[in-house]
This record gives sequence, C-alpha cells and structure tokens, in this order.
Amino acid sequence: MTKKYLDLKVDFMFKQLFGQPTRKHITIAFLNDLLGRTGDDRITDLSFENTEYVKERDDGKSVRLDLKVFTSLGERINVEIQLVDQYDIPERILYYWARMFSTSIHSGEPYTKLPPTIVISILNYPLFPFETDCFHTIFHVREDEEYFMWSHLLEFHAFDLSAFMVQWRKYRKKVREQNHLEIPWLMMLSAADYRKKQVNNEMLESLEEWAMDIEQVREALIEWENLSTNKENQEVYEARLKELRDLLSNFEGYHRRGFEEGIEIGEEKRSKEIARKMLKKGKDISEIAEFTGLSEEEIQRL
Repeated sequence: MTKKYLDLKVDFMFKQLFGQPTRKHITIAFLNDLLGRTGDDRITDLSFENTEYVKERDDGKSVRLDLKVFTSLGERINVEIQLVDQYDIPERILYYWARMFSTSIHSGEPYTKLPPTIVISILNYPLFPFETDCFHTIFHVREDEEYFMWSHLLEFHAFDLSAFMVQWRKYRKKVREQNHLEIPWLMMLSAADYRKKQVNNEMLESLEEWAMDIEQVREALIEWENLSTNKENQEVYEARLKELRDLLSNFEGYHRRGFEEGIEIGEEKRSKEIARKMLKKGKDISEIAEFTGLSEEEIQRL
C-alpha cells in the first residue's frame, strides 16, 4: 500500500509538524540543521510564540507568522513558508524582522537587551533568480567595501525549493555526498506536491536512507506520515488548499489585467527573463525548461 504524505509546503501541515510543543525536539533539530548550527552554537531548547494571523494596522494589513520561537541562545527566529510569489517578499521579510526586533524590549529597557533576530524564508520559487542559482542564501548588513558586519543581531536565510529540486534531480548523488545538514529537511519539504497530489518516490526513498542515520529525521518522517493519515488534518489541509488556489487565481487575474493596462508583469515574462539569465550562465536548455516551465522551443527562440 502506497504511503500518504500531505505537502509540508502548505503552511497548515508545516505548522503541524514543526510548530507543536509535543514535537519540539524535531523543531530544534530542523532549525539547527537549516542554520548550520554545530557544537556550542546549537539550539538546545526553545519556546513557541503564537503563530496565527496578527492584525497590525487599522488598514487591515496582517502578518502570518508560520513559526516563531525563542531559543535557548536568546534568539528570536521566525520561519515562514510561501507557495505563491507575491512579488513583495524582500520588503515583507524586512517588515517581519523589524516588527519582531522592535517588540523585543519594553519601553525604558536598554538597547543592549535586543536579541539576535533571524528570519528564515522557505520559498517554492526563486527570490533572486538573476543573482544566484543557490538554494540557500544568507544575508547580513555589511560595509560596502570592507564587508565587516553592522550588527550580528540581524540575519536572513532564504531557501529556494525550486532550485533545490533542480539540483537534486540533476546532481542527486553529488547532493547526497555533500552531506549538508539541511538536505534531508529540504527533501522532506520538496517530496510531496500539492498540485499533482503525489509524492516523488525517488526522493522519498533517498530521504528514508538519510533517516536511517539521523534519528530526528527518522522521527519527523514517522510523524509526517501519521499527520498525513489523520482525517481531521486532511479536511483542514484541503480547506487551506482551496484558500491557496483562490489566492493564486486572484494573483493571476491581477497579472492579466496588468498586461491589458500595459504593465510589464506576469509569470511568462518573468520566466523568460529567468531563462535568458540562465542561458547567459551556460545552463542546459533542458534544465532551463524544467526550472521555468517554458518549452525548449520557446527557450531556443530567446
């Protein structure tokens, strides 16, 4: 019988696995590995904050905090996962960070009590398609010429699951040999596809091999399967998928209207821009087609 796994990229399922106190040890391992923490830098404990919608302003703007924790190292970490490119993510990340940072101390407290504040963005699309092919990018504020840091209190991590899938499909043996700590977790987030309602069995088999050597990954895999077969979870998951499909439909509608008004936006134009950049970097046409969704004929005409 084929095992059932719901897509962890859907924020409800992500929070079910990584945002629950009963599975805190899995969350700790997940964050340590995404952040590359080893030795004395490892997070050993954490506490969860409220992760529901928080109304911020009178105009109705709100922030969804998918996973927000305090760590044993005195850090505040916010993890969000995004399926749909809303074209404002860099600004939103700055806003999330600024909001978290500015509310870390109370009025009258010294600024020296401000904690390191980290935002981890897990995206199903490239955040900076023209600048990098990497699936994990890390940002700090540094001096332009000598590159020293302004402050260690600010840190952004962006994970591009679409780039990860491209590299895994083409270089899966090499990716496995790299033995990077974040690899099995990114595989877990990438293996199921909510759009196709199926699981990449090759990736799942590879993930099970990793799980044989890493206890927390093995436990997470078991919990993921259990959560996916829970009927109540399945109902909430399907409801959330409907919301996401409606959101995507609205964005596509805005883009179509934008073209009618002469505004140069839209997925096709963006895909072609990405394809041109990848061609300049000498990427294979087949790889570009897989990454952008364009046909090889379309890419050859660019």
